Amino acid sequence: MTQRIATRRGRFTNAALLVAAALLTLGGAISCASSGEDSLSTRGSGDITREELEATSVNDAMEAISLLRPRWLRARPARTPNDPIPVVGVVIDNMARATRDDLASLPIGQVERITFLSAADATIRFGTGYTGGAIIVTTRK
Repeated sequence: MTQRIATRRGRFTNAALLVAAALLTLGGAISCASSGEDSLSTRGSGDITREELEATSVNDAMEAISLLRPRWLRARPARTPNDPIPVVGVVIDNMARATRDDLASLPIGQVERITFLSAADATIRFGTGYTGGAIIVTTRK
């Protein structure tokens, strides 16, 4: 009798391990899947460099972000109905609290680099109010 119970436990443990391994594999495959956006809008998630800006025909920083990294402009959805609406902040040359209008009025010829910071990193660097992250623009000197 105890041998039967031990055998069943062993089978259960092996089945549980197989299910866990399958779920981990599936999760990895899903996380690597394409977002479905066109290839132009999903170029790496890193900085937008001067070279990348020069390869486009955009006029201002807002157009560049919309074309090259559109998901930077979309804040994550609120987790609960009581959460405030997430806000993607804008910082130009370390001047916090700039706006999207400032991005639209910034000629692309003046931009050296555009970076995105997560909400946590932006809050650490600039304080509260960056619940959707921050777009950091460095202009040419």
